[in-house]
Amino acid sequence: MQKIVVRKDDYNSLPQITKQDWIEILSDDSFMSNNYKFALSIFYLEPEHKATCKFLAEKYHLSPFSLSGFITGFSRGVQERLNKFEIITEEGDKTYWLVTMLGKNVAGNLFEWTLRAELVEAMRELDYVNANAIKVDSIGHLVDLINKDVGNLKKDFLIARKELAGNQRITNSKLLFKHDSEDRDWAINEGAGTEVQYHIYLSDNTIGYGLGFNTLYVRFKDEKTPIEYIKPYMDAFIALKNSDEMTKLAVRGFALNTGEDAFQNPIENEHYLFGRTIALDNERQLSLVDYYSIINDLKGDLFEAYKNVFKLANEFDMTEQQSTKITQPPITNPLLQEISELLLANKNLILTGAPGTGKTYLAKMLAEAWGAEYKLIQFHPSYDYTDFVEGLRPIQSEEGEVGFELRDGSFKKFCKEALKYQNNQQLSNFEDIYQRFIDEISENTLELVTPSQESPFSVIVNSRDNITAVLSSETQRQITLTKSLIQTYFETGKSLNWKPYLIPVCQYIEENYDLQMANTEDKNKKFVLILDEINRAEISKVLGELFFSIDPGYRGVSGRVTTQYANLQTEEDVFKDGFYIPDNVYIIGTMNDIDRSVESFDFAMRRRFAWKEIRAEDRLSIWEGQIDKWTDEARRRLTALNSAIEAVQGLNNAYHVGPAYFLKLANYDGDFDKLWAYHLESLLFEYLRGYPDADEQLASLKSAYDNAYKSVAADASYDG
Repeated sequence: MQKIVVRKDDYNSLPQITKQDWIEILSDDSFMSNNYKFALSIFYLEPEHKATCKFLAEKYHLSPFSLSGFITGFSRGVQERLNKFEIITEEGDKTYWLVTMLGKNVAGNLFEWTLRAELVEAMRELDYVNANAIKVDSIGHLVDLINKDVGNLKKDFLIARKELAGNQRITNSKLLFKHDSEDRDWAINEGAGTEVQYHIYLSDNTIGYGLGFNTLYVRFKDEKTPIEYIKPYMDAFIALKNSDEMTKLAVRGFALNTGEDAFQNPIENEHYLFGRTIALDNERQLSLVDYYSIINDLKGDLFEAYKNVFKLANEFDMTEQQSTKITQPPITNPLLQEISELLLANKNLILTGAPGTGKTYLAKMLAEAWGAEYKLIQFHPSYDYTDFVEGLRPIQSEEGEVGFELRDGSFKKFCKEALKYQNNQQLSNFEDIYQRFIDEISENTLELVTPSQESPFSVIVNSRDNITAVLSSETQRQITLTKSLIQTYFETGKSLNWKPYLIPVCQYIEENYDLQMANTEDKNKKFVLILDEINRAEISKVLGELFFSIDPGYRGVSGRVTTQYANLQTEEDVFKDGFYIPDNVYIIGTMNDIDRSVESFDFAMRRRFAWKEIRAEDRLSIWEGQIDKWTDEARRRLTALNSAIEAVQGLNNAYHVGPAYFLKLANYDGDFDKLWAYHLESLLFEYLRGYPDADEQLASLKSAYDNAYKSVAADASYDG
């Protein structure tokens, strides 16, 4: 294989691919994805077939990193397909853009790229842009294409919707749009119903897409009318109509499909859309550029508008709850209300009971009902102080030397977040901003200068995703600016290390990215830590000296304790003078009564928690909306089985089967025999392990489980 060596700053090399080679590559639909076709087409359509990525990204409303990724992937694939040559820099780094493009530095870190002449000739001969128009056969066909080409948006969108809607689990992560009826000329995002939606339709050779507000009836949503469900989202949209995202979308042709007065006074069984339309030609063809305008809108400003509408609607809903809380308590579920009162009074609470009673789910429900920030940590036998509080962790320097560094555990991190909120120092989007920043400078080195001396330095990303400042001097000295150092500066204004280099980096981030502080107007906001299966770890080893400060009477500074690693704390650590648990932190532990490790939970710890038993019969509500078709039979079988369990000598209600097991019926289309065989039988066998007549006892439990259904079926037959 020929190795073509270029200087690192050289963006020209002799062509290695003929026009005929390009024609064969471009004609291979098994290789040419829509992403590749689009990226090549928009370069081809520019004068002289050249442009910067930044210019094209702004013109077509997509991320420059997406465009860069398309060209890099295409060029790498072409090189690997031909397997004749590879292009490397003098330093030995592989480079791919020169397979497809020639480039030159035009200003700062911007590069102007030009399609190679042989590739242009091949595209011209194939009439490539027109030949790759997409024939849209149906809305189902269009939805399938979009689901394939939106890439990471599927996951990002569904995660965002899960958080915004307060759902327990993400919906089908393989789909953005769901279309399951050929009789329907429209589709909405997966999982949506009574909320603002991504909406797309195909009607009369016209594609329309945007934010949908649906007043159609939705099954299992009978607490409110369809209009009552959707109205907060419509009100939020009106409130945001002059926002940056909405204005940008309006400039690109997005508009309401009805007058604003009609929109603000919706009627049932209608679709309201803030959207954009694209006409197909007489052969129902959609140009690749128009197709990607849909893709890029879905991934860009429309996504931001969707999230903003959802967030504001949630605030409207919360405001309405606050205004009615005197006559309508925010928590109406009696069990959840009891748990809420216990936790408020005691700060620490253990939910105990039989397996499958939904204790962890209840803890999450309470945190969400409070509007709290919450974190779930699952304890296990090897979980210890270094995982939970703090400890030394091995690290490797850029020079390959191995050492140790003090790292916060999950509990200490959580307490720091709670304290930041109290002190109005919490950034709401730092993680996202930091990731975008390092993605940017991974592609192009950032050049900055120090504030006072104006000494130039370069900023690159090191192997641990920290920032390295490389001094522009003969020594080329490298200074590491850690992620935590940058975050601390933004949140506290403190710059204890490398100030001349840290401040310019932070100023660049602040000027080029939309850093946002968390909304801390709710001074009563709570932070709930859920310790799942708390008894499975050895509590004394996990908590160490925190036995004292975890006591509900010692929340806040009065419970400050000196930790084992106090002498290693850095000056910027908020707990430098001792660790304490902020008074807005609440702890919920869950445990199964019958777990053999329950005895490890010592008396010193028991008295620091309130205890609440969760019984199986109290939690049948978790079936609602999950196994509705089989609820009656599930209730009969569960009741009969638990009664039979209590009749076994040595067993009691602590050994009940919880209703959460029956949620698995949805996996087996209501087959109760499979539920028994794959889930219940093994659990009950463990209960009976060591019994001399275990097999007979298990058969008796199976009989009770089965006969609860058969007796009712026989009665129904007799009545008929």
